[in-house]
Amino acid sequence: MTLLTVVLAAVSFAADPVTDAPQTHATATLLNNGLTVILEPQDRTGQVALDVKYRVGSRDERDGEHGCAHLFEHLMFEGSKGVPNNAFDVWLTAAGGENNAYTSEDETVYTMTFPSNALDLALFLESDRMGFLDAGLDQANVTNQQSVVLQERATGYAAPRGREDDAISRLLWPSTHPYHVPVIGTVADVSGFQIDKVRDFWSRHYLPSNATLVLVGNFDPAVALEQITHWFSDVPNRGDAAPRVAEQVPPDSVAQGKLEDDVEDRTVHLVWPTVARGSTDEAALDLLSWVLDGGRGTRIDDAIYYKHPLANDWMVGHWTRDLVGEFQVTVTSDTVPLETLSKVVLREIARVAKKAPTDAEVARARHTAWSYMEDALEAPADRAAMLLACWDRYHDPNCMPREKARYDGVTAEDVRRVAAKYLVPTRMTTLSVVPNGDDGALPGAAPVELP
Repeated sequence: MTLLTVVLAAVSFAADPVTDAPQTHATATLLNNGLTVILEPQDRTGQVALDVKYRVGSRDERDGEHGCAHLFEHLMFEGSKGVPNNAFDVWLTAAGGENNAYTSEDETVYTMTFPSNALDLALFLESDRMGFLDAGLDQANVTNQQSVVLQERATGYAAPRGREDDAISRLLWPSTHPYHVPVIGTVADVSGFQIDKVRDFWSRHYLPSNATLVLVGNFDPAVALEQITHWFSDVPNRGDAAPRVAEQVPPDSVAQGKLEDDVEDRTVHLVWPTVARGSTDEAALDLLSWVLDGGRGTRIDDAIYYKHPLANDWMVGHWTRDLVGEFQVTVTSDTVPLETLSKVVLREIARVAKKAPTDAEVARARHTAWSYMEDALEAPADRAAMLLACWDRYHDPNCMPREKARYDGVTAEDVRRVAAKYLVPTRMTTLSVVPNGDDGALPGAAPVELP
């Protein structure tokens, strides 16, 4: 049976002629079962990278399902109608391929790389679990993966600094916010996820219309599209996924938490809620992070290390998600009190918020941002991820000129403005991480309990 297709995008966006941006040449096609397919051939490699993204993450979990989006990621390897239990990994590995997957608050993504002659096998494996996972799963598989996930959670939490990210989620987002419960979930909900709930979760979220398939590497695009059409021809169109939770920004609130851990030094996390992915302030916040932390000559790096050696380790980053992002500064020291470190960091942020950085500082930050994007186009697997991100952001897989223009349009005043708007103490949540029995947390910090 042949699936009809509609071509969605075939060339780069002509409206953004940024000549010095690296070009991609992907096409996007919509199969009539709702699956979006993005293809970009690369002759310089013998490998193929295949990504499939489902628009489902921990934010889509109902009461009683916390942690089940991640659990479901594991279950997608446990057998489907035409693929026996454990065969997915065995067959792909035997063909010279490898695979992985990850779950976040907003998405679940499955990745493969394999020799070009294994394309049919890879497409069969993906199509079978997209269309017919419910026919291959049983309670024994579910029980097995529940044990795996709970052990993964226990091992991660027992590791030094293994609870910090999840503690920040609990502190930063209000209890009513869809990002409040960590992606790993709760022991009670993961333990209670039975086969009927598995099939219901799959039927609600694992729909062709809720997925995007990206293929990058050594293939003929016309032939590859025929192969994809063949293998996904019997995957039925099961309609659209239900509307997603769309709360944009949590109410401004602050919390001060602490964790005692099996560590020898002290760490402080300073965190602020920012903007949703696609916001006009997103690029300015990204560049602010590199104005503050980008090596010798940047604000926080000089203040805590190069000019005044206060810290052993540090990090500044800005991350956006579908609903809201976060800006985080993390500093670790074995000698300097956390309160002192926090004051130094906040002083540097306040300086930027009061007086715009120089044009040279912004140009350096812009170059850093663009270098990361250029690097992401080198290997087929990284390139596939970039095309997928372009599609999500712009509904255009060839978005690199638009991405460059987005950062090129940020001024020094924009960087100052977002520092003054978002990175203020009244919006700041903190997490102190100290050795067991140590009293060096920030004043007022309360222990964080993870579910």
